Amino acid sequence: MIQKSKKYLLTTLISACLLLSPFLTTAAVTFGAPMQYDDTFLGELKEKHERLSTVKEDKIVLIGGSSLAFGMDSALLEEYTGMPVVNYGLYATLGTKAMLDMSRNHIGKGDIVVICPETDAQTYSLYYNAHSVWQALDSDISMFRDVGKSNFGKLMAALPDFAAEKLNFIRMDAKPAPSGIYAKDSFNAYGDIAVERKYNEMPTNYDPSMEISLTTALLDPDFIDYLNEFADHCVLRGADVYFSFPPMNAAAVTSDEEEQEAFYRTLGESLTFPVISDIRDYILPSAYFYDTNFHLNTRGALLRTALLADDLLRVMGVTERVETVKYTAPRRPADYFDLKLDGDENAKYFLYEEIDGGLAIVGLTDEGKTKTSLQIPRGQDNKAILMIGDHAFSDAAALEEIILGEYALVRSISVDAFAGCTALRRIELHLTPSELPVDSNVLTRLPQDCFIYIPQNMYGEFATDYFWSSMMKYVKTLDN
Repeated sequence: MIQKSKKYLLTTLISACLLLSPFLTTAAVTFGAPMQYDDTFLGELKEKHERLSTVKEDKIVLIGGSSLAFGMDSALLEEYTGMPVVNYGLYATLGTKAMLDMSRNHIGKGDIVVICPETDAQTYSLYYNAHSVWQALDSDISMFRDVGKSNFGKLMAALPDFAAEKLNFIRMDAKPAPSGIYAKDSFNAYGDIAVERKYNEMPTNYDPSMEISLTTALLDPDFIDYLNEFADHCVLRGADVYFSFPPMNAAAVTSDEEEQEAFYRTLGESLTFPVISDIRDYILPSAYFYDTNFHLNTRGALLRTALLADDLLRVMGVTERVETVKYTAPRRPADYFDLKLDGDENAKYFLYEEIDGGLAIVGLTDEGKTKTSLQIPRGQDNKAILMIGDHAFSDAAALEEIILGEYALVRSISVDAFAGCTALRRIELHLTPSELPVDSNVLTRLPQDCFIYIPQNMYGEFATDYFWSSMMKYVKTLDN
């Protein structure tokens, strides 16, 4: 009762201040109100930053996104190299620039820095998600001193929306408490995801909405310049800086060998510091991946660690090679998903194509084209419907609503799945955010007044989810 009274008093005082001074209230909520995001995936930044700033001896600092969190065994890398390791990779939605800027004050003499962002247009750019950065800073606001002056404008612009979101969690007494692997307690002391990940959890073995195109078009000149400036800064402080690659699901790579070679060569010529890895070594079979085309399972993380250790030892002058062949790919049992599919009357409205592990919706039947509301079926002909393909609803001129019920098995939505759905206003979603990781480009292609509707009790989980947190402007609750 006392605890509830304190929360009531706090929200009442904040609300009163809001009427008197929105600016003061925003500052008070951001810097003074209780933490709300410290248990989330982004809340791990506090521990990563603390390790970065407190390890004083010569260290290896790995900078990138979540492919490092899911793709590194830092203790093993320490064994190989004899140096302490700081895994400073967290979440691509922050932006590579955010991780570079946050780390630059803590790079010192004798350090080895390896930059290895995901090979994606967003992470190979100066993209900076200020809202997500505020969520990460919430667990220790003192980290604000390291965000970098060049980001102040974006951070100040994002502050009111962040403060309002945080205040809303306080008012509802609904502090985000993520479950599953995308939570702070999934990390170990090094900043690696420590949860056992046995197999590839993608029924199609790769995420077709996250294709990997290794072409020279990916090389943003401004980003390259920023990398070079960052490397110069680190070298002046006495560190060595190298560039490497994330693990990439071979099934998702769309560029041919000639394009990959041109990308690799041009990148090496553009950077003023060494690329120490052969890109071909990091394009790995699907069996090593977990739930995205950049996230490795436990066995894959061991292999990637060994690959990077081999690259580092080579530039350190060690002639003995690291044995990588012993890290064989795990074999997922044939009946791993064991999907029990019942008949679904909604199945007759859709057209399908077979994909690995099941079916993809690729269009509508003549009867389906007349519907204003469609519910995605679970299966057809005893095969799971796992994906909504590109332009699946392009002929659905009458369609206003799509429902994905809690028993739907769809785990991937292609970027242009809803292209042509000009009448679509509502996508009702009853799956958990971890069950349906959606690329942000899918939602940007929806009609402007179309929203995703979720149960109210799942809002906090979506708002702090690894995939969905940056897309909440498209999300409303079912009571709205």
